[in-house]
Amino acid sequence: MRRKTLWTLGISVWTLWLCLMPLVAGAQGRPDIVWMAGGHAGAVLSVSFSPDGSLLASGSWDGTVKLWRVSDGALIRTLTGHTSYVLSVSFSPDGSLIASGSADRTVKLWRVSDGALISTLTGHTSYVSSVSFSPDGSLLASGSKDGTVKLWQVSDGALISTLTGHTSYVLSVSFSPDGSLIASGSADRTVKLWRVSDGALIRTLTGHTGAVFSVSFSPDGSLLASGSEDRTVKLWRVSDGALIRTLTGHTGWVYSVSFSPDGNLLASAGSYDRTVKLWRVSDGALLQTYDQETGTGVNSIQFSPNGRLFGYGRWDAMVVVARNPFWTSGDADGNGCVDDADLRAVLSAFGSEGGNADLNDDGVVDDADLLIVLFNFGSGC
Repeated sequence: MRRKTLWTLGISVWTLWLCLMPLVAGAQGRPDIVWMAGGHAGAVLSVSFSPDGSLLASGSWDGTVKLWRVSDGALIRTLTGHTSYVLSVSFSPDGSLIASGSADRTVKLWRVSDGALISTLTGHTSYVSSVSFSPDGSLLASGSKDGTVKLWQVSDGALISTLTGHTSYVLSVSFSPDGSLIASGSADRTVKLWRVSDGALIRTLTGHTGAVFSVSFSPDGSLLASGSEDRTVKLWRVSDGALIRTLTGHTGWVYSVSFSPDGNLLASAGSYDRTVKLWRVSDGALLQTYDQETGTGVNSIQFSPNGRLFGYGRWDAMVVVARNPFWTSGDADGNGCVDDADLRAVLSAFGSEGGNADLNDDGVVDDADLLIVLFNFGSGC
């Protein structure tokens, strides 16, 4: 009888540990890697997933943009034309274009289907550190070492407006999900929020004690995350600019931040501490620290559109795609709930190669993906 009690107790403790293990703050280890790829001849400074989740773009110190197939890491093509390093890449919302910002002071627009250069946008007087499409794809924002944010019309490359107010380099720009605001992070240690319609400065967020390298809106637009030279990540309420919380744990500059599509997680990449961290947004808890397979540092990180994966670029020229351990299995659209929309997503993509509906990483949307949705139906809802 005593043996049975101890055995039962052992099973209970083990079960409890398995349940709590992902919640242990600072838990370290190796990410669950789908693939890693070399190919760039210099540090990978920026990564961006296509909206359908089938491609990953990377921009590099070598002056090129590379397109990778997400399902297996195959190199699709290399885009050449910049004359200096590529600091930022971003897909248009419809996935037809890629924008790249470079130290050659230009922004380039490329057609994804064949890699053709569509246009080159000139006007910045120093390197272009960040590019971001508006949610409807009609506008492109660019931030530069010249201290300005520029708004461009995508259809013809016309410069619409130049936003001035930062007193040092602009290192990151991001549109709000509704397209009404632009956030900019700067070496002047501030984050600024601008109204898109007229370029008016809405507010300036202060609190960082070092350069702000990365800004990112939550999917619902209520929060803004910022990563800084001061080794912290800050979460701000967009409506009034209030600082909600400061996430501490990095021991080096925080180069990149990215919300998961459901808004529940925030990923941060530390270049000098060589870690990737996953945080719970609701309370700021540190859920996971990856200190392996991070090379000599991580410069850029982004969740895939359905939240199943995250990709990151490393100083040692490697591109990595890994599985998100907190993803809700079967959630094809990334909203955290497995429902009819996910079933429709799989059925509409049935037979296609890869993408958001490829839920088991086998490179094709098939019966297995349908079963994953059905088996997990209702999860997270």
